[in-house]
Amino acid sequence: MTSPRPSSVSSSSSPLSRRDLLRLTGAGAGSAVGLSLLAACGSKSPKTGGSASASAGTQTITDMNGTQVEVPTNPTAYADGWYAHNEVTIMLTGAKGLVATHCDPKKFPWMYKVCPNMSKATSTFGDDFNFEDLAALNPQVIFDSKETLRDKAKEVGIPVVNCMFQTYEDMKKSITMTAQVFGGDAPKIAEKYNAELDQAVKDVKAKTDGLSDDQRPTVMHGGSVYTLNLDGTGTIMDEWIKTAGARNAVDVSTQGNAQAQFTMEQILSWNPDVIITGKAGEAEQILADPNWASIKAVQDQKVYVNPKGVFGWDRYGVEELLQVQWVSALLHPDLFPDLKIEEKVKTFYKTYLSYDLTDDEVKLIMAAKDPQ
Repeated sequence: MTSPRPSSVSSSSSPLSRRDLLRLTGAGAGSAVGLSLLAACGSKSPKTGGSASASAGTQTITDMNGTQVEVPTNPTAYADGWYAHNEVTIMLTGAKGLVATHCDPKKFPWMYKVCPNMSKATSTFGDDFNFEDLAALNPQVIFDSKETLRDKAKEVGIPVVNCMFQTYEDMKKSITMTAQVFGGDAPKIAEKYNAELDQAVKDVKAKTDGLSDDQRPTVMHGGSVYTLNLDGTGTIMDEWIKTAGARNAVDVSTQGNAQAQFTMEQILSWNPDVIITGKAGEAEQILADPNWASIKAVQDQKVYVNPKGVFGWDRYGVEELLQVQWVSALLHPDLFPDLKIEEKVKTFYKTYLSYDLTDDEVKLIMAAKDPQ
């Protein structure tokens, strides 16, 4: 891992780091003078919103926390602190310029297979960034789903852009905002993706909105249902469950926690019609475990594994576009008899991730299995 840079600036002729320049100019996160020395000159800000500074090397955007942030125009080095958002930047830029990420290749093997630039990141951190090590990598902007880095980053002039979302609408806003930060072709890609997501949701709801409560199965979903980690209301999982013509069996909020730990007694009381788990192999475990035998989903053999590719389809990544179509046809095959999800997976990966999947790779993704 790269060592933090010294706190003082040498008088030798060696190049000054980004942080050294910020200290010399006295620039904070909001200083146009300091940032203008560090940002690439000449490019104007994208037309997707925000405003360009007088230096023409920075632009001001409003992030998902509602904070106005001054960022370099067309940044060439960035860090990404939210697992799901890494897939957004892969779609928009191919992860070019990524210097630090939380996404480890062992946990996200498809991400590294599909996008070779992920391997060019200078450092892979654990769940939390070590700020001194992160700052030493000189990112021009940090994307994160939390606010914990903002004050420290402000001290050394690195802007933090909150990209958090928990609904489809906020997801589209976050993608548009991220594209605005990167510029180039990113805004066009974001516009295309958002329009396709809108159309997919519209097409699904055209067939599911008229369903009665009795026609809407209760669905229990979680990243690891067998270990009782479940997703409740106030999440994007709850949104795709309802959009697909179902009801969330976990009728308590897990907003802000993505998923939460529950008890077997609660699961037995909810008695879901359908179980969808995000972990490969768990469907077989649930079906074989006598502790789950009385649950309706088990009795009806309606226990499934959620597909997982570059990111879990179910959890905040851009494969949400595939998720809402897949789960709708899973729950209501009579309403979506013509859906060819395997073809849609191939088209999606080629269009948005610049990767040509083989038939065997599609099967692995559908089963939430790692690449071979």
